[in-house]
Amino acid sequence: MIRQTSEVSKTSEVCGEEGTRRLMTHPADMPPPLSVVFDLDGILVDTEPVFEEAARRQLARRGLVWVPEVARAMMGTPARQAFEFFRRHYDLQEPIDDLIAESSDLFYAVLGRKPPALMPGVLDLLDRLERKRVRKAIATSSSAAYVVKMLDPHGLSQRFEFILTCDDVRVGKPHPEIYELAAARLGHAPAEMVVIEDSMHGVSAAKAAGARCVAIPHARVRAEDVALADLIVPSLEALRLLEMLDV
Repeated sequence: MIRQTSEVSKTSEVCGEEGTRRLMTHPADMPPPLSVVFDLDGILVDTEPVFEEAARRQLARRGLVWVPEVARAMMGTPARQAFEFFRRHYDLQEPIDDLIAESSDLFYAVLGRKPPALMPGVLDLLDRLERKRVRKAIATSSSAAYVVKMLDPHGLSQRFEFILTCDDVRVGKPHPEIYELAAARLGHAPAEMVVIEDSMHGVSAAKAAGARCVAIPHARVRAEDVALADLIVPSLEALRLLEMLDV
């Protein structure tokens, strides 16, 4: 999905929640985090356009049309949960497992032989966090096998202390379990970590767990979808994000 930088920047300026204004104008009021936990798709790797094109092709086979409302409802949730909504919304008759398998085949067909591009600012931010010895982890709704395929071509897996996936939890986002588990593994309170997310469900999960959350929304994500976030920025390169993380 194409990012709308100007729109997101405007959102970060006008967000009216008191906590958001405080973090944006006085980041020193809150101590730097002990850790940063990243979502994967749309935050570290640029896969959202691939997912969307795969969904368009899957629906086109059935004479159906992909709409933004479906994208928002599915984004950030585990595959089975997402495709339960997908199947119900389009009144599809195929079993969910068959739809997931078909979607996976289409995803890799769209992706082609090259690995997905990294999102802007990923490597620089990881370097900055490592220089400050801030701990790093990933918490994604994707599967462990998928994560390996997305990160290993870039040599990124070893740069994170651990990676949590849908295989590690009983309930996916927007339930807070994955971020509660991340905090437990890190050995500190959720409030001492910053989560970086791109979806309504991801932001909801992070905030329900008690973590601080930065949202980097996509074109398909409305401002109100991520209004719970403590900070909304256009990319990992945003100065306000670097100030919040003290890197």
